[in-house]
Amino acid sequence: MNDTAIKNFCTWARTRLMEQVSQQAIYWDVAASVNQPASAEIIDGRVLSGQECRQRADLLDLRERIGYEQLVDRAAYTWFNRMIAIRFMELNDRLPSRVRLFSSEGEGFRPQALREALDLHIEGLDTRAVAKLVGQGSDEALFRYLFLAQCRELSACMPDVFEPVGSALELLLPEGLLRADGVLEHLVLYIPEDNWREGVEIVGWMYQYYVSERKDEVFASFKKGKKAEADALAPATQLFTPEWIVRYLVENSLGRLWMLNYPASSLSERMDYYLANDDESEAPYRKITSPEEITVIDPACGSGHILVYAFDLLAAMYEDAGYARRDVPHLILKNNLFGAEIDPRAAAMASFALMMKALEYDARFLRRVARPQITCLKAVKMDDELLLVSKLTQHKKLLDAMEHADECGSLFAPSPEDIAALDEAKEDLSASGDLFAAKALEKVETMLENCRPLAETYDVVVANPPYMGGKNMNKWLSDWVKSNYSEVKGDLFSCFMVRNSELGRSEAQIGMMTPYVWMFISTYEKLRHFLTEKTTITSLIQLEYSGFSGATVPICTFTFQNGHISNYRGGYIRLSDFVGAKNQAPKTLEAIANPDCGWFYRCSAGMFADIPGTPIAYWATPSMRKAFQEGVPLRDLALMRSGMKTGDNDRFLRLWWEVAQDKTWFTCPSAEDSVVSRKKWFPYNKGGGYRKWYGNNDYLVNFKNEGEVIFGRAKEDGRNVNNIAEELRFEASLSWTDVSSASTSFRFKAQGHLYDITGMSMFPSINSREYYCAICNSSIVRAMLCFLSPTLHFQIGDVGRLPILESEENKTTVTTVVKNCTELSKLDWDTFETSWDFKRHSLIGE
Repeated sequence: MNDTAIKNFCTWARTRLMEQVSQQAIYWDVAASVNQPASAEIIDGRVLSGQECRQRADLLDLRERIGYEQLVDRAAYTWFNRMIAIRFMELNDRLPSRVRLFSSEGEGFRPQALREALDLHIEGLDTRAVAKLVGQGSDEALFRYLFLAQCRELSACMPDVFEPVGSALELLLPEGLLRADGVLEHLVLYIPEDNWREGVEIVGWMYQYYVSERKDEVFASFKKGKKAEADALAPATQLFTPEWIVRYLVENSLGRLWMLNYPASSLSERMDYYLANDDESEAPYRKITSPEEITVIDPACGSGHILVYAFDLLAAMYEDAGYARRDVPHLILKNNLFGAEIDPRAAAMASFALMMKALEYDARFLRRVARPQITCLKAVKMDDELLLVSKLTQHKKLLDAMEHADECGSLFAPSPEDIAALDEAKEDLSASGDLFAAKALEKVETMLENCRPLAETYDVVVANPPYMGGKNMNKWLSDWVKSNYSEVKGDLFSCFMVRNSELGRSEAQIGMMTPYVWMFISTYEKLRHFLTEKTTITSLIQLEYSGFSGATVPICTFTFQNGHISNYRGGYIRLSDFVGAKNQAPKTLEAIANPDCGWFYRCSAGMFADIPGTPIAYWATPSMRKAFQEGVPLRDLALMRSGMKTGDNDRFLRLWWEVAQDKTWFTCPSAEDSVVSRKKWFPYNKGGGYRKWYGNNDYLVNFKNEGEVIFGRAKEDGRNVNNIAEELRFEASLSWTDVSSASTSFRFKAQGHLYDITGMSMFPSINSREYYCAICNSSIVRAMLCFLSPTLHFQIGDVGRLPILESEENKTTVTTVVKNCTELSKLDWDTFETSWDFKRHSLIGE
């Protein structure tokens, strides 16, 4: 697939379509500055027909409800959506007429439908109107008529995708559809036809690229302190899942369920990413007797990439069970596949993708009744309608969640009482005969549509859920998450990890793709306990830090089964040594084919408990786990502190050579001495780059009179500051850098230093400094920190968990070696003019 061509087209088409829709809005006098009444019958001297008057009035009403910018955005996407859907269908011979609408085979942008207009079979097409337009010789008018007719025909069999435009948005269909350099010409000429035949996933990619600029706008707003309001949640959190991860997730959840029930099935032969486990025979699993029983949901389905592959795998199961091929798509959409999504555009794409997949198995499927069960979660606010259904006021959590259903989405779990109350309200309103009940009934029915799939449980739950930390959530969502997911409130993805388990039945199979921070950092320790104690991790792939090009965070993908299975040894693949997205899939397949490759591991959840904080350290060796069991945490042996925060380093810090030496004291012994000396500048430990034993002595801080200029006016300046405990000021320490793109490095800081929040420091006893420094600079500690702190941050809590096994027998030898290393490192540092102890360069003789 030509990703560059597709992305360039989609971003360009969005801008062009919005411009053209805006021009149409001006033409019909529905732009933002409109002053004419909705009932206007004449615009710029043009007399409007009755239908045009109604269409214009509907547009003005829609503009009033959603705003002009949203109206333009919706109309532009409406036409983009229909154009790419029809383009996919015509190139895959899915249009009912079997006639191309936008092109001709081998002739590029020359619509076949124009040449065959008089013989074209589109349901509802007025042949007399077509003949008249052909006679007038107006290709533009004829094409516009045929295009709208095709949309109307498809809306009858795919209402979720081609929802009846109602004619209102037809006024905003751009003029000049056949013009050179127009959107349709670009669509036909600049995206190779073969790309459209590779699979319906292209439609999902095009939608993601279409909204990519909007996503960039949202992320830019986060940097300015703005929060994600309801309309920004979808573009901010949508992330298209790569095909190989989709296959891995579905094969190790849905595929695993089938293989557990039918171990002799040939299905495993087509599941390249399936991590079979020879120890499965004794493990409990959910029993099924027919593929019709299996229920699968993606609770944040986006444009349906996961559901599309699940469709293929389910189809293989049906055929494996002896069902006729033409019956398969109807059964799958009726019994097996479910999706939920807060973005109506993405939900429509998911529905379209599944319909196209169904057509691969049954060419006449568009004439059948079955439709994809994709639920677009819509916000519903009950106002005066509550007077008609007063019992609903007892369900405050339900009403609150429904008012914000396009924010909390599938995270809301309706109770049986909620469903019963809505059913009762629907029944009462239907029977009331009250003229004012219609609006209330419509809202109750929408709430039921939202809640029914979320109140069910499923055999398989697979999702790439939204990622968004609490700092970017709007106030309502932040408060709601804290109230409903208090133990995992750090991010939406962690909330979904718990919610997806709840959506699964007993022994259900769950698959997810998320940032991998939950595996290690202390914020998610309760989540790890939940997974290891309430569920069973069956497999996990940890991608290399930059192994997923679409995300700004490091990713893992994993599967688990509801219910804890003691001593179950899941399969784990660690891809940290294979840089770049292109290496992740091949190395995964290599590990599956050859478990002795060196990056495939088997591990049970009980092993994780050996390490404080229960990190998912599947590659930790038995000796490492033993060290944690028998050693003493470093935090219990040495005082550990983060340092100062000045709130304005540019103002209060200098490089040591930038200030007068008579105002500097490099070896101040104590806070009291610093005051007595009346010196202004003192050594300041800001961490620095990778360097062991000694060095990174560059900065000074203005700490005259114990930092009176830093801390005295901090409140008035609006600076957020913190000081150092008096007894630790100027004390000798061991230090390391908080943030490092390499591994950690520990070094000595002599007496006289103050230290920054990025210059992490510990204060061991004099007799233990060299010994602890040796341990911290060892290769074994670097390996341990890969699971204690796998991100670029090495914080005090992470280093403090390191196990120390003191050996008096080796202590003297180790201390001597470390002193020699430190002396050599200092000699190297002092060789250059950037050291305040510089004497002469090593290349210059005595």
